[in-house]
Amino acid sequence: MMTTETDPQAKAVHEKIRLYLGTGCGKTTATFGVMLRALSKGKNVTLAFFDKLEENSSEGEALRVLANHQAPGFGKLSVKYSGVNRLGTGPKGSFRLYSSPNGILPEDKTEALAGLEFVAEALKRGDDIVIGDEILDVARVGLVDWDTVKATFEHRQDPTVLVLTGRRAPDWLMEQATTISTTTQLRHHGKAIEGMDC
Repeated sequence: MMTTETDPQAKAVHEKIRLYLGTGCGKTTATFGVMLRALSKGKNVTLAFFDKLEENSSEGEALRVLANHQAPGFGKLSVKYSGVNRLGTGPKGSFRLYSSPNGILPEDKTEALAGLEFVAEALKRGDDIVIGDEILDVARVGLVDWDTVKATFEHRQDPTVLVLTGRRAPDWLMEQATTISTTTQLRHHGKAIEGMDC
């Protein structure tokens, strides 16, 4: 038997934490889709990047336009780029944090904590959607400790939805998540294409 949104037996939506995980392309792209839908419906969205700077991200200009856009019924976007550039700075263009010799720098940890505080403020404020892009990988490689991350996420209260990306998540977060999606890379054309992949 099918139910509709007006059916009193229809299951209520209680989204709390959404995870986009995996080694394939599309995790950040998926968060942009969530962001656009939410803004178009008048919701307040906070987006914190933990792995890039505005000047090396193709989406930077578009996000500036959206953050400054004011129209009746359109939501509010707050964006923070927290971190020293680590894209393509390791051997063969890999992420610097995942490879020696130039691994984690002191400023990486400082910036990661600043990004985490930005997320905490949004959660305390009660924004509708709070996105931590690559926050799971930043914690996994040691820029911030998991206890601090966990304490930050505890500020989330309904109806705020916390959206997080990274290759994988710890067991405690997997248990808390209400939606988990994964990307699997079956084939890749090669180096990331500016304006499409980065």
